[in-house]
Amino acid sequence: MKRKPPSSMLESEASRYLQRRRGRPSYRTAPPAGRAASKILRPLAKRFGLGVEQFRQNWAEIVGARLANWSEPQSVQRAGGAQILVIKARGPAAAIIQAEAKRIVERLRHFAGNQAPTRIRVIQGMMRQPNKQPENITPSPSSSHVSEGVEQTAEARLLSALKRFDRHVQNRTVKDRPAKDSNDN
Repeated sequence: MKRKPPSSMLESEASRYLQRRRGRPSYRTAPPAGRAASKILRPLAKRFGLGVEQFRQNWAEIVGARLANWSEPQSVQRAGGAQILVIKARGPAAAIIQAEAKRIVERLRHFAGNQAPTRIRVIQGMMRQPNKQPENITPSPSSSHVSEGVEQTAEARLLSALKRFDRHVQNRTVKDRPAKDSNDN
């Protein structure tokens, strides 16, 4: 009958066996994809400007609540150094948006800086979903507000300035009012 080797000898043999047959060490985990994506996208954003999603998120602030209900940005096209924002509008609203094109381009430049689209193209079609109006958006100027500053007489200019002042005060007080809680009743 054979005798068992001492346990210290078994442990040392097992240790040597494992050292010879051990697999490779595990790989490090992959770095987060967001970090790699931001390294690629940040220089592209500086070079090409904002994408259509940023315009879509802030569309009501750019064109006003009324036009935002009728339209949405579709895509940004680049042709020969010029950027063109394609806007999809419902039915006859396309004509109104085309008439407001200069103001929209100006507000796009204010929103996006130098990389803003320089032209817009309006196409008619159905929108994805109706846009919801954010709560803290100032209303876009109506035709009566647009004619302000064109008055000829001093009295008309004074009345126009007072109307503008009144509108700004009312907008400020509406924004500064605290929201009512249901518990305040």
